[in-house]
Amino acid sequence: MRTTTTQIPLVPLASLALLAALLLAAAPIAAQEPAGSDRPDSAPPTAQTADDDAEARAAARRERFRRLRYGNLAEIELAGKQLRISYPDLLTDSDDYRAFESLGTGEVSAWNSGRAVKLLAHASLSFDGVVVPYGNASPDYPGVYSLWPRRTADGWSLVFNGEADIWGSQRDATADAVEVPLEHSTADEPTEKLTIEFLEVEPGAVLRIAWGDHQLLAAFKAAP
Repeated sequence: MRTTTTQIPLVPLASLALLAALLLAAAPIAAQEPAGSDRPDSAPPTAQTADDDAEARAAARRERFRRLRYGNLAEIELAGKQLRISYPDLLTDSDDYRAFESLGTGEVSAWNSGRAVKLLAHASLSFDGVVVPYGNASPDYPGVYSLWPRRTADGWSLVFNGEADIWGSQRDATADAVEVPLEHSTADEPTEKLTIEFLEVEPGAVLRIAWGDHQLLAAFKAAP
């Protein structure tokens, strides 16, 4: 019997190596990654972002300390002199506000749930000729007072008391130093808590006290 043998041509090893390299290059990149690996959605934090985060945390700590020390702050510079009022967080939905609304003629508001509203003034202030003097505590120290709204027969006034660093229920009437009239109106937008601010109005400023539906204003300027 006659048999026929067919020889299969041998492929050179160099050609096989080239074919393997081409197949590997054509494979999807994902197939080359280890199973279960997660590629990050964003670049890793840089030194700059770490510094920014640290500064943000430090600023938040400073703000918490400031609020613990002063409460809320209203500040303004008047004729080159600094004025600052610190006041407590008192909600409109509170017994403090209900007591404020129910004041009778001649009665003065109290801040029973917080420290007294405090003014620190590096200048004497004139409210339509009524002067709140600088240096009431010491000749070389800014004017320092606690502030108390009073309901009067024809409106409202603001009492400046010489004892500043006290609780809001501890006013001593014998330390009352100056009293100035306040302009009262109904606020366009009721506030959710006591809000005190300075409004810049030439040649001086306006002190604004807003609480719930009430708005109390007093214009003043630096006294000569």
